[in-house]
Amino acid sequence: MTGLLDQFIEDARGVSIEAAAGQLGLQFKTRGQEHAQPCPNCGGTDTFAFNTVKNAWNCRHGGAGGRDAIGMAAHCLDLDISRRDGFLEACAAVLVAPIPDEGERESDAERAARQARIAERKRQNEAEAAKREADQADFREREREKARGIYAHAARLSSPTGRTVRDYLARRGVDLSAGVAIARWVRAAGALTYWHGQDAAGRPADIHSGPAMVLPFLGSDMTVIGCHQTWIDLDRPPKYRPVLSDPDTGELLPTKKMRGSKKGGLIPLSGHPDARRWVGAEGIENTLAFAGWEEFRPDTFYFAAGDLGNLSGPADPASRFAHPTLTKVDKAGRTRPVMVAGPVPLLTGEADSIWVSDRVDELVLLADGDSERVMTAAAMARAKARHARLGRKIFVVWPKAGFDLSELARTMDAD
Repeated sequence: MTGLLDQFIEDARGVSIEAAAGQLGLQFKTRGQEHAQPCPNCGGTDTFAFNTVKNAWNCRHGGAGGRDAIGMAAHCLDLDISRRDGFLEACAAVLVAPIPDEGERESDAERAARQARIAERKRQNEAEAAKREADQADFREREREKARGIYAHAARLSSPTGRTVRDYLARRGVDLSAGVAIARWVRAAGALTYWHGQDAAGRPADIHSGPAMVLPFLGSDMTVIGCHQTWIDLDRPPKYRPVLSDPDTGELLPTKKMRGSKKGGLIPLSGHPDARRWVGAEGIENTLAFAGWEEFRPDTFYFAAGDLGNLSGPADPASRFAHPTLTKVDKAGRTRPVMVAGPVPLLTGEADSIWVSDRVDELVLLADGDSERVMTAAAMARAKARHARLGRKIFVVWPKAGFDLSELARTMDAD
């Protein structure tokens, strides 16, 4: 091997994963060090990734990986690195330079056959991805239709069936005396099925049926995109919800469920979204307790997000920080601080969290006082930053530490 060819190989071995990824046309994420994507050779959705800090790459589908750019190029370009010509072609790819004259190289026929294989795999991968996307879209739409059906068949709050929901809300600290407006959105089911797991025949299993509060998730176009279900048991204070468990494992199950889509939607509780003042929280009961406390102001639209993530949206990874007190033990047995999603929102699209009308000039966000304080505070700061607009006032209201607003309202009523 000549000195020129030696230098060619050494130069290729010195190319970083990051530099080679750019030469190979791989995708770089906007932020972070891990860049997951479909494998250029194997396909998939996020089976391939390279890490610019660890200088490493990995393909889960192909069972390959390493810490050198030559190997990554060979995998992406379907080159056999065990052959001399395949190895040198991979070196040429990361250097974007021709192989020295004395080096082995694949023939024109071999190159054409390899490129044809890659093109065919790409075609198949794109077809499979399109089918997956269509299947997922069909599934989402079927779930939305089921959610619309559940909500449409639920009874009005003023009906005899609605009595259980009215009693439930009253016991959770919601003053309904001034809350006639909630009748527009809140509905009740007399015997709503709780589906969980599968029965012996592989069909969805019905493990509970009972009264429930049902509310819609509204998209920004005011269409119902999902529904929120809360099962009720008035004999089980203080939450007044049944105790449900997995029949096989005994694991406790949530007594609230969402069907259809929630991302980018919100749960309307009282008033109309045309209002210029909005008040909302993660949970339904907290918003309604606050609304009752301020006597369901007629100039206000009250809403819930369904969960904290839908209220605040995702965080910019760069704003992540270590929790001041909480720790966890990693796989190596080392104690490390728990990392918290930071206060800076990741603005990747309008559907990342609840929508807020452009008409709103006052937004009141209600925090949950009995959730972990640091994580909740970061999420509320993120929500405030995400929904900020010129001229819009945004307030974050915190209840007494250790209480949620509905529990605080119930306690105050008792006192």
